[in-house]
Amino acid sequence: LSDAIRLKYPMIVRRKMISLPNPVEVATSVVNIGVDKENYTLLSVGRLVEQKDHATLIRAFAKIAKDFPNWQLKIVGEGILRDYLKYLASSLGVEAKVTLVGVTPNIEFEYKSAEIFVISSRYEAFGLVTAEAMSHGLPVVGFADCPGTNELIQTYVTGLLVEPGSNRVCSLAIALSNLMNNPQLRLRLGLAGREAINGHFSPTNVCDKWQYLIESFSKKD
Repeated sequence: LSDAIRLKYPMIVRRKMISLPNPVEVATSVVNIGVDKENYTLLSVGRLVEQKDHATLIRAFAKIAKDFPNWQLKIVGEGILRDYLKYLASSLGVEAKVTLVGVTPNIEFEYKSAEIFVISSRYEAFGLVTAEAMSHGLPVVGFADCPGTNELIQTYVTGLLVEPGSNRVCSLAIALSNLMNNPQLRLRLGLAGREAINGHFSPTNVCDKWQYLIESFSKKD
């Protein structure tokens, strides 16, 4: 799915491999970031498992929640860490502002209802939900050391890549706070991200790459 994944294979294998991304359906509607609202949403989508590191996200949100009383954190997904994450939010005093949605049949509604998309994962093969959020015009935040995320986001161009440093939680909290405080930046990143994703990962673009690959090998025969 990406060069980062291909490079993990032994040389004898990866020299015969070609990376091709998943296609991302072009969203028909764009999030209206510039509108003033009574309540705002940080959205995260992913299985509730250790790899997705929602615990870091909840801890980071808890650090800044009092500064942003009209913001909530919504996590869409299901998994074995649900009970632990609910306990963590409660122990940090933000249980009323953190919602674990579970699985939803209408993920487009969640994208359209949010202001910021956050992917706290430590590793992604291909950040499909991140790409989907970008296609909807959402500004996205992820970690710079996360493969599958750092290949989709150009920091301060199409989103924010957070350098984890020595304290992953504090680094994420600072980045989120900066973006939550700046609607103009959210709008700029969201629109640029949508343009980038729809340009590089649209079904038409990815299918053209597959066609070129197949035709180039068929000519060798």
